[in-house]
Amino acid sequence: MTEFLENLKYRLELAISGAEVKRVLHGRGGTFPDQDYLNIDYYPPAIFITVFKDVDYSHIINELIKIHGGDRPLIVQERFGRDIKSISLGLELPEVHIVEEHGLKYHVSLKQNQNTGLFLDMKDERSKLMSNSEGKNILNLFSYTCSLSVAAKAGGAKQVVNIDQKKTFLNIGRENHRLNNCDDGVVYKSWDVLKSINQIGKFGPFDKIICDPPSNQGKSFFYKKDYEKIIRRMGSFLKVGGEFVACLNTPFEETSFLRDLFKSEGGKWELVQESFSASEYEELNKQNGLKMCTYRRCE
Repeated sequence: MTEFLENLKYRLELAISGAEVKRVLHGRGGTFPDQDYLNIDYYPPAIFITVFKDVDYSHIINELIKIHGGDRPLIVQERFGRDIKSISLGLELPEVHIVEEHGLKYHVSLKQNQNTGLFLDMKDERSKLMSNSEGKNILNLFSYTCSLSVAAKAGGAKQVVNIDQKKTFLNIGRENHRLNNCDDGVVYKSWDVLKSINQIGKFGPFDKIICDPPSNQGKSFFYKKDYEKIIRRMGSFLKVGGEFVACLNTPFEETSFLRDLFKSEGGKWELVQESFSASEYEELNKQNGLKMCTYRRCE
């Protein structure tokens, strides 16, 4: 067995010894140059392998089958070519697949969509929300399946407002809140963020706004031209002293892109923190992955 496969075996055994969802190998981070086409996650009880290049990865799959093929599901998602291909090996997935993170539960789907329903690079941010949301009114833009608002409600948030265009994602978010017995004081609106700014503002003023958009959402949002509009107009819905958490996940920009958006409004904002993907994401250059700038409203 090669040194890499020995390392992978150790990492998997460590992950499987715990009960929580975990990134096992972040090949795309560049710390494993020969495996830069590969990510591996543990969604108990399943091992989830994502392949980003059309290369021969059979030696890795064969080793995983040899070690774990008889005791758990193995899902391979190929993200190259025109279509996303999902391959199931080992045992069947649970019919209703629920995983835990920081003691909270979330629905995931490893076969139906490109994304699983839970972005693991936000793991540390969810932990922060659990620690500092007591009594707050929080706006969650582009909320997806509402994992951030679940964490905020678990941390004692008074109200969380979830905005996402897709009702299917919000329906999963509603189930995630119910699963954790924290569905009181939660609002779900399937709105286009840019077309619904005035309606969203009626739920304010907010103590915190979280904006975690896709870099490009069809014709409705493109970060290069639309992010500044959100900060400029939504910022007025924050209380003085409130925080705006601006997120962006594209390898084509650095945190300087986000900082420049806030600088354009002069002295209205104070930078609180720059942060990146969760600590489990080993990256040679953190700027290539998820980046977040948290700003405090000064006036």
